[in-house]
Amino acid sequence: MTGKRFTTRMLTTAFVLAASTALVAPVADAAAAPAPGSGWARFGHFAPSQSAVDVFVDGAPFADNISYKSVSTYKPLTAGLHHFEVKPSGQPEAQDLIDVQTGVPGGGAVTVGAVTTRDGIAPQIYDDALTSPPNGEALVRFIHASPGVSAVDVQVDGGPLLASGVPYPSATDYTAIPAGRYNVDVRAAGTADVLLHINGWSVSPGAQASIVIIDGLDGKLDVAPIQDSSAVAVAPVGGVQTDGGDMTLLMRPSSSLPTLTLLEGLLFAVATVGVGAFVRRRRAVSRTS
Repeated sequence: MTGKRFTTRMLTTAFVLAASTALVAPVADAAAAPAPGSGWARFGHFAPSQSAVDVFVDGAPFADNISYKSVSTYKPLTAGLHHFEVKPSGQPEAQDLIDVQTGVPGGGAVTVGAVTTRDGIAPQIYDDALTSPPNGEALVRFIHASPGVSAVDVQVDGGPLLASGVPYPSATDYTAIPAGRYNVDVRAAGTADVLLHINGWSVSPGAQASIVIIDGLDGKLDVAPIQDSSAVAVAPVGGVQTDGGDMTLLMRPSSSLPTLTLLEGLLFAVATVGVGAFVRRRRAVSRTS
């Protein structure tokens, strides 16, 4: 085998094995519990009338440049009351857009949301009951954040009702559903009037997510799927997954590595050795050329 063919095959093998390891890495039962006496908090921007914002907690920077349809990552806070201030992005001296105190539960998590009202924007607090879904299932809830729409029902197209009579700006409890791919209708509550049809909503086993029903920038009803628990043994990671009707809810790993099984560890080791061999061979070629 020539040097060129060897290095190309070795590099390809290493990358394929590394990718395979990432794809089959298992998920833990739930996000790791925060330190004793603390919980998690994040900010969600669900108000289309407001541009990007910065968030301060107890006078200290908490999240920067959070745009509409986005959430910040969860951050640990001591359990108890905290003062949240929301200001236009890059304007720390500006008047607060939102000024609210809310409690962070010990061992729990909350989302401080900004929603639209007749007077501008207002805070809405959501209790994020992070927990482990049953095996092979996912946990989902629906947040109604579109002020121009009355209460809604959410139903799988040709299937079960997932949420009934959800008023603005409330959130449903989490519901366990089998992992899989769904087409979903958002209807005016108690009617057959479909306000939004969602194609290809895919949920992975072990996922925990919120589906936020919002107003799109074009004025039409839209959704923003948000991960609530990263389903790995680290701090929960929050983030919007997609933009528009086609949705795929995927659990994005954090910067910490998940625990690997023996087989996955071996695959990772082989991939690492392969990359290392490629690098050493490249160095040797450089020294002799």
